[in-house]
Amino acid sequence: MTHLPRAARAVYSAIGAISVALAPGIGYSARTIAAQPVNALEEVIVTASRRPERLVDTLASASLMDRSTIETRQYATFAQLLADLPGVVVANNGGIGKASSLFIRGAEADHNLVLVNGLRWSSTTLGTAAVQDLPLELIERVEVVRGPRSSLYGADAVGGVVQIFTRRAPDSSSIRWDALAGYGSAQTRNLAINAGASTVRGFWQFGVSSLESDGTNSCRGFGAPIFAGCFTDEPDDDGYRNTSITARGGFEVGARSMLEGFASLTTGRVEFDGSFQNSSKIRQGGVGASLALQRDETHRVTVQAGRTIDESRNFSGSRFVSRFDTARDSASVQADQPITSTLSAIIGADYLRDSVSSTTVYTETSRRNLGVFTELQQTLGTHTVQAGLRYDDNQRYGGKRTASIGWGWKFQPGWHLTATAGSGFKAPSFNELYFPGFSNAALKPENSTSVETSLRWIDNTMSFGITAYENRIDDLIGFDANFSPVNVDETRIRGLELTGATTLGAWHLNGSAEWLTPRNESPGSNRGKLLPRRAKQVARLDLERSLGTVTLGARTQYQGRRYDNLANTRVLNPWFLLDLRAEWAVSSALRVQARLDNALDRRYESASFYAQPGREWHLALRYAAQ
Repeated sequence: MTHLPRAARAVYSAIGAISVALAPGIGYSARTIAAQPVNALEEVIVTASRRPERLVDTLASASLMDRSTIETRQYATFAQLLADLPGVVVANNGGIGKASSLFIRGAEADHNLVLVNGLRWSSTTLGTAAVQDLPLELIERVEVVRGPRSSLYGADAVGGVVQIFTRRAPDSSSIRWDALAGYGSAQTRNLAINAGASTVRGFWQFGVSSLESDGTNSCRGFGAPIFAGCFTDEPDDDGYRNTSITARGGFEVGARSMLEGFASLTTGRVEFDGSFQNSSKIRQGGVGASLALQRDETHRVTVQAGRTIDESRNFSGSRFVSRFDTARDSASVQADQPITSTLSAIIGADYLRDSVSSTTVYTETSRRNLGVFTELQQTLGTHTVQAGLRYDDNQRYGGKRTASIGWGWKFQPGWHLTATAGSGFKAPSFNELYFPGFSNAALKPENSTSVETSLRWIDNTMSFGITAYENRIDDLIGFDANFSPVNVDETRIRGLELTGATTLGAWHLNGSAEWLTPRNESPGSNRGKLLPRRAKQVARLDLERSLGTVTLGARTQYQGRRYDNLANTRVLNPWFLLDLRAEWAVSSALRVQARLDNALDRRYESASFYAQPGREWHLALRYAAQ
C-alpha cells in the first residue's frame, strides 16, 4: 500500500477501521445466505470477471438491470436507463436520438467499453458507442461494471464496462410472444414485438421494434455574427426514426456443449441543427456466434467470433456531405479452469481488427490487436483474492500490459468488505491517429491507475453500499500549439458512491448518490479546474408502490452544477427532475402503462445550447401471450 496515493490509503484505512468496529457488534443470524431470497442474493453477473458469479460476490462495483425492471420503470430510451444507474451520467445533445455521451465515474466519454452479447460495439473513428440508438425493447438485461477492467478486456475499459444482452426466449416449448404499442408527446410512436421458444436442446428468439418521434428543437445555437452552440439558427423540430431487428438462437451439439448465434441490425435517421450537416442516416449492427464446451460444472471452454458495424451517411438538407463506415472483427477463446478446490483460473486470448471506409481519405484504414489474459481467484474461508494480468500487442502502438488485484472479506453474514486496484488504457481512435490534417500517428494509449474500497450489506429486505475510489489518468490526448493531438493531459478523479434499496410492505425504494471531483491536472491555465459535463453531486431515488392491479412509481434525479468547457467559464446549472408512472394490469396478459417525464417541466441542459425536452407524456399497451 505504500505506493498508493495518500487519499486512497486514507480511504482504505477508514473503511477498514469501520469494518473492525462493526464486526464484534453484529450478531450472526440464524438465516444463512443460502436461505435468503433469490431476487436479492442469486442475481448472476458475467461482465465483472468474464465468468458467471453472484452479484453479491463480485469484488468490482457493478449493477444490473433485467427485463422486468426495464418494463416496470418505463424508460423512454436506453440512455435514460443508463442515467438511472449508480456512477453513470449521460450528456445529451438535444433530445431523443441525438448524440449522447456516457460518463462512468467521471472518466471521458470514450473511456467506456460497450459490449453487446460479448462483442465490442462502437465507432472506430469516434471511439464511442452510439448508446442513443440501441433499441430498448430488444434488450434482455444490462450489466454495468464501474472502474477499469482492462486486465480482462484490454483497451477502452478505463471508466467501466457496459454489456447489453439481447432478448432471449423464456423456458417454454410453446411459442411465447409479447408486444408493445405506445404513443406520446411530439407524436412519438413506439411499436415492438418479440417471439421465441425453448426446448430441451435449444432455443430461438426474434424481435423487431420501431421508434419514431417528431422531436423538439435540439439546439438554440446562433449563426453569424455570433457563432455559438451549433453555429447555426434552425428553430425547428428535429425528428428521429429507429427500426431494429434482432435474432438469437442456440442448440446443444453435445451433452454439455452449446452453439449459439445472434444478429442485430438498426437503421434510422436523425435530424439535428448544424452549419455543415443537419441530418444523418444511421446503420449499426452485429453478427456473432459462440461455442461453449463444458466438461463438468467447473471446466468450460468458450470460443466466440463476430463482426459489428457503425455506419452513417451525413446530409445538409438533401445534399450528401460525407460517409463513415466502420467495422470491428473479433474473435476470442477462454478457458475456465479450477486448479484446486479453492483456487480457480481463467485464461484466454482476444483478436480484434478495426477498419474504416469513408469519403474522408484516412492515412490508414485498418489496425489489428492481439491480447492474452489470465485471472486467478483464491478463496480462503471468508476471504477472496483475485489477481489479473493482460498483455496487448497492437499493430500501431506496440505492446501494453495491464493488471488488477482485489480482495474481499465476508466478515459477517450479509457484510462484504472489498478493496481493489487496477490499471487501464484507452487506445487512440482512428480520427486521432489517421484523420488527414488532424491526427498524430505517434500517439500512445492513455493510461489509468485506479484504487477503490467498498463496504456492502444485504439481507432479505434491504441492501446498502458505500464505495470510495480514485482514478488517475495520464497521457490523455490533448492539443499542442499547432492544434495537433499529443499525449499531454492528465486528470485525477476522486469519488464517493452510496447505493441502497429496501422493501417496506408494498413500497419499494431504490436510490444512489455520488460525490465526485474530476480534476484537470494538465499543465497550463486550466490546471486544477473541473472536467466538462461532470456534475460534482448526483442523487437518484426510485419509489414504487403496488395497489392490487395498479402500480404507481416516481423517479427523481438531482444533478449539481457543472461546466461545459475546460476553462470552467461556461456554467451548466443544476437541475432536479421528477418522472411519474402508473401501470394497470387489466389481466395477466394485458397491461396499460402511462408515464409523465419531467413532470415539473424543468428547463435544463446537459450540454450547452442543447435544451432537453420539457414535460412529456406517453401511453402504452403491453401484451404478453400466456
